[in-house]
Amino acid sequence: MIVRRQRVLAGVAGAALLCGVALAPPAQITDAAFTDPEYGRATITAFRVPPATIIACTVANNGLGVFQNVRLVWTSVYPASGVRLTLTQGATTAVVPAANITTTGPAGGLYTHTAVLTQSLLASLISNLLGSTTTLTVTNLLAGTSWVSDGTSRQLSIALLGLNASCT
Repeated sequence: MIVRRQRVLAGVAGAALLCGVALAPPAQITDAAFTDPEYGRATITAFRVPPATIIACTVANNGLGVFQNVRLVWTSVYPASGVRLTLTQGATTAVVPAANITTTGPAGGLYTHTAVLTQSLLASLISNLLGSTTTLTVTNLLAGTSWVSDGTSRQLSIALLGLNASCT
């Protein structure tokens, strides 16, 4: 008897559920439209690492006209850790060690960097020094990134046998 009563209750509940579904209103069809009359406007400018400015490139020759050293002076908004001096001769490029660059300042917002590159230092970095042209390039480096400025360059020309060196 109890089982029969449970079956009857289950049947009544099922019939009530079917009636409820049949009597429920159908789903309404809608068109979703998203419009917003507001807009934004901005100008975006990318940061560019400013280049260094070479203010002097002088060559010292001995009394016989033989090359002794080249002195390169440049200004930058970056301290010693934010500058690099490279030498390029043909397909060979070398970075001048930071120990060979002295820095003063800042004065007026600029640091002054000086590199005195002797004949022996240049020969250790660039193998064929005599009778060649070497490009001295300074660049600024933005700390904590891989961003580098455009290079500023001078040409060191040394004639055969180390005579009549010049920096242009």
